[in-house]
Amino acid sequence: MITTFLQPLTPLVYEVVEKPTSQTTVLDVVFGAFAVVGGLAVVGILLGILLAGMLIMTNRFRSRDALFNRGSKAIQLGLTSYSQPK
Repeated sequence: MITTFLQPLTPLVYEVVEKPTSQTTVLDVVFGAFAVVGGLAVVGILLGILLAGMLIMTNRFRSRDALFNRGSKAIQLGLTSYSQPK
């Protein structure tokens, strides 16, 4: 009885057999590269349009301030009698 406890255990070995993967060709790599570059280009163009629109809108909003005309690039002499906010 003691001899059965002292015998080494034989491990069970299972070998997992995976399905073979499809082979990656040069065309797969080229199409993948074009997809990444095209995606980045589209995102860049969309962000550029969005930021340009935001800049145009902020310039239009600032130029509507007719009383103080802060959005203008003109030189103001400050000859008016009212006090301008700082």
